[in-house]
Amino acid sequence: MDGSGIPPARSDRGEMAERIRTYDWSATALGAAETWPPSLRATISLLLGCGFPMIALWGPDLIQIYNDGFRDLMGLKHPAGLGQPSRDCWPEVWHINAPIYERVWNGETFTFEDALYPLSRAGRVEDAWFTLTYSPLRDETGDIAGILVTLLETTVRVLADRALRESEARFRAELERQVRERTAELQASRDLLKATMDSSMDMIQVFEAVRDPAGEIVDFQWLLNNHTSESRYGEVRGQSLLERNPGVVQEGIFDTFKRVTETGQPATAERRYVHEQFDGWFFQCAVKLGDGVATTTKEISAWKAAQEEVLRLRDNIAQAALRESEERFRALASLIPVLLWRSDESGQHNSLNEAWLTYTGQNLQQSQVGGWLEAVHPDDRDAAREAFRVGRERQRLIEVQQRIRRHDGEYRWFLVRQAPIVDAEGQVTQWIGAAMDIHDLHDLQERQAVLVAELQHRTRNLLGVVRSIAHQTMVQTGPTERFREQFNDRLAALSRVQGLLSRSEQEPITLRTLIRTELEALGGGDFADRIHIAGPPVHLRKASVQTLALAMHELATNARKYGALTTEHGRLSVTWRAARDDQGGGSLLIEWIEEGISRPREERSPTRRGYGRELIERAMPYALNAKTRYELGETRLRCAIELPLDERFGEMSTA
Repeated sequence: MDGSGIPPARSDRGEMAERIRTYDWSATALGAAETWPPSLRATISLLLGCGFPMIALWGPDLIQIYNDGFRDLMGLKHPAGLGQPSRDCWPEVWHINAPIYERVWNGETFTFEDALYPLSRAGRVEDAWFTLTYSPLRDETGDIAGILVTLLETTVRVLADRALRESEARFRAELERQVRERTAELQASRDLLKATMDSSMDMIQVFEAVRDPAGEIVDFQWLLNNHTSESRYGEVRGQSLLERNPGVVQEGIFDTFKRVTETGQPATAERRYVHEQFDGWFFQCAVKLGDGVATTTKEISAWKAAQEEVLRLRDNIAQAALRESEERFRALASLIPVLLWRSDESGQHNSLNEAWLTYTGQNLQQSQVGGWLEAVHPDDRDAAREAFRVGRERQRLIEVQQRIRRHDGEYRWFLVRQAPIVDAEGQVTQWIGAAMDIHDLHDLQERQAVLVAELQHRTRNLLGVVRSIAHQTMVQTGPTERFREQFNDRLAALSRVQGLLSRSEQEPITLRTLIRTELEALGGGDFADRIHIAGPPVHLRKASVQTLALAMHELATNARKYGALTTEHGRLSVTWRAARDDQGGGSLLIEWIEEGISRPREERSPTRRGYGRELIERAMPYALNAKTRYELGETRLRCAIELPLDERFGEMSTA
């Protein structure tokens, strides 16, 4: 086997490129490499050029072909895993993968975060966690011929998070021991406020490390800023952190970012930060993302001010309880915007503040001898009853999260705490309890989790697209001034797409907007009388915008530099039409026609057979299930792109 037809072994391809080239594929179900279809060769080129761990499983036997990143995850299974059926290589997780492969083979795509796989990579079975995506691979006929798996091992982070939680639990136990002599209400209020601050972060930023020639981190550069952060900092993408905010050195923020980037260990901190635009308290969490950090930050200045007032009120309540003054306790408790109560040593007879009675609609009699449980959600009652029973038996702090019914029947989440009051002899004389509404916190945490996942997903996808553009452009031009010009143009097109996507929630992206944006960016307004754009309203879904925009950019660039817009009599027509079928699907046909080309494109535009044409004829069928036709004549160019309008592939809808 001479390896012809396989990407050549080059130093920048790594070990796996050489192994794939020299492997005896004729002994596998794939057959000799010379007989491989172009789709398989393109897939191998894609995964070898990608820095993320990737593996292609080709054919009914799911024959394995992987890159250097995936090789590093295999342990002792490499190099025997190359060319081996997936089931033979990974029998210990076949029961997990088999159902997924079956559904992907039927056209579905799956993404899992922190999925657990018991792998045997070092001679023994051990747990490993991965974030991974399973995608179908199609051949030239459009049929599914294999499966592409892109993954990232998160075992270290998962175990680190687990250790961090255990450390926090130990710290909380020690803290409770140290403050045992303080009143239970004071302790409860501080813990409640701490929980609120830990969970209420809404500024999101991503920074990339800037390193000197020795590899030392000397600065960070902004990559992404969400809208809330932009309202404070303004537009700072691409700017230096140290130049923009030199105070991060004195506050220790810069050293924290370096430590997180170098160790991968997340960090949280509460700081008062003075900036030229603001002065306040913030709670910040930093996690490693690529060669840099992603941070979420919540301003807690108002909470700090409220904390002093709440603590003052808690002290008044504790003093009233120590004097065993029922009337004074109820008077002060009525001022607190949380649900409060006091119980006897058995926990059966309660004295509640007005907030509890008003919220639940219960009267004092209904709340006695366990009657308060009627206001707790039926699914939470058993857990609440057991937590209070164990806490009273062990005479220790009781903490539980549960849903409590409002007087109008709506349930809301509360953080409930009850602590014992002991006398000088160590005997429990009464219990003080409080319930704080954390329903909005639950909603905020869910929205935050979705936002971070989307941010990470988009960042990974965007970096992958930029890497692919650079690689394909370099292949066509080499490291020349022409490479710089074309690469900058394509990055500008990508930036315009991201601008449209950032406004897509308020302003849906239409096909007409996408086409006009690219033409106007290249000076299309100067040729308005020679450009015809027509078609019905078509709203594009986010997943299809990026690839389609790059295709329009390549066509517009060639028209402006080499095609119809370079001659006085040239004409450009961009039209589209949509057709629906009986099943609710259909297709969208886009036609790009240039008339009056001065001479054949092959003589004037090397890129006509380069990245742009490669993107239209090969990438779009793969990424969008499109059908494309590229016809170049002596004086005329016609490019037709047909996209499915169904839910699965097109992700488009006609208005």
